[in-house]
Amino acid sequence: MIELKITIEAALALLLDRIKVEMKMRHKSNDISKFARFEDLSYKHQIKIVEAAIFDTIFLLPVDIITQKSNLSLIITETVKSLYKVFRKEEFLLYNKKQSDKIINYIYNYFTANLKDDGFKNN
Repeated sequence: MIELKITIEAALALLLDRIKVEMKMRHKSNDISKFARFEDLSYKHQIKIVEAAIFDTIFLLPVDIITQKSNLSLIITETVKSLYKVFRKEEFLLYNKKQSDKIINYIYNYFTANLKDDGFKNN
């Protein structure tokens, strides 16, 4: 098992940066109003943005961390829960490991399907 040694505070800082990037992209594509702030969105919209930010961040990690057992799911779950402290939305406290696992498994399935291609391994 690979144990990632990152504090929840550091993971939260990374997630908040990715949320800002995701918001800019959604403003640019007119998915949300250019004047909308993350804090003003409904939880339904917020969690979609958070999960997109998580998805993007996971893709930046080395493939081994995703394809082997690690504590990544726990880190993601606790980081999303810590968004409550920043945005004061209790719904973030309800985020669970099952939701984290769903994102990780999607990426895991993508990588394992593509790892069969030898060209991908050499990149």
